[in-house]
Amino acid sequence: MEYQHKELSCLYKADEILSDYELSIDEALQKLVTLLPQAWRYSDSCEASIQWGEKTFQTAGFRNTILKMQSDIVLESKVEGQITIVYTKNMREEKGVFLSGEHQLLKAITTKLNSYLVYHRLQETISSLQVHSSTDGESNKTEQEVINWLRTQDLKEEEIKELLRVKIEFKKGETIFKQGAIASYLILLHSGLSKNYVEGNFDKGFNFKIVKPISFIGLSSVYGKNIYAFSGSALTKCKAYLIDVQTFKSIMSRNHAFTNRILNWYCNTTQSHLNRMSSIANKQALGRLSETLLYLANDIFNGKIITTNVSRKDIAELAAMSTESAVRFLSDLKKDKIIDITSNHIEILKREVLTLLSNN
Repeated sequence: MEYQHKELSCLYKADEILSDYELSIDEALQKLVTLLPQAWRYSDSCEASIQWGEKTFQTAGFRNTILKMQSDIVLESKVEGQITIVYTKNMREEKGVFLSGEHQLLKAITTKLNSYLVYHRLQETISSLQVHSSTDGESNKTEQEVINWLRTQDLKEEEIKELLRVKIEFKKGETIFKQGAIASYLILLHSGLSKNYVEGNFDKGFNFKIVKPISFIGLSSVYGKNIYAFSGSALTKCKAYLIDVQTFKSIMSRNHAFTNRILNWYCNTTQSHLNRMSSIANKQALGRLSETLLYLANDIFNGKIITTNVSRKDIAELAAMSTESAVRFLSDLKKDKIIDITSNHIEILKREVLTLLSNN
């Protein structure tokens, strides 16, 4: 019981440190490394170190020993540092000196630290973009399209300027935001296609929405828990505006007409998600795939499905099935001349038949 109390206390205090944005990164990491040994079973003999990039933060008595446990700091799929916990004195039970709960605690602390560092890196990017904003003719033209749309959402000119302060580009396949990370901003997608998906275990996930221009992404993180409940990545090259969550909430608090529009939009989006969940729960595999093809053709591409933008793997994930099963069903639909498949697109030839199949 005493150890569990120490573990919970450490997690709470780590949250306080990593949520204090008045601290510099160096100050936060030094506070965190000082905190960690207090949560381990033999705290009197425990020392800690955090190595991040070229910097190292450690407790006064830290030294490498054989009694150690480590966890990697990973940002954008790249190992950029490591947290190390050591015992500096010999223990009788060397093989089992670290408890399973201590391994879980270190993993939880590392996840929190990863999110914290991603947030600060994003803030640096935003600051850079604000200084080096694009002024070319094409950029001005596309920005005007977004401005015109935002005017239809009952936003005032000064509010629009607040929302469009930071513009960024994402390469195809690049992560836009990460599930579990601190939700410091939401996205207004201007051009390109992106996908929203819930990450699962063993590289399995659920792709629940293809996002097209012009759409807000991440509204579910504006209130409630301050983390992203799902991940987003670019299916094609994308241009988007990063909107600070606090700025967005401030506009909503004083502009009731805009808030009503956002609530209506959010309710409609939630309803479409519920319809998709119902489809997955109640329809057979072929019905789900047929419904997915109709969704992509009607709602996303307005015609032929461009497979250079949406892969067969993306289609399979939308239909909640394996890629192999989706490819087999697509081949059968092609043989029956319900769809046509080329190297670049999928075209629906018999829409009535596909609609009938989608109901099963």
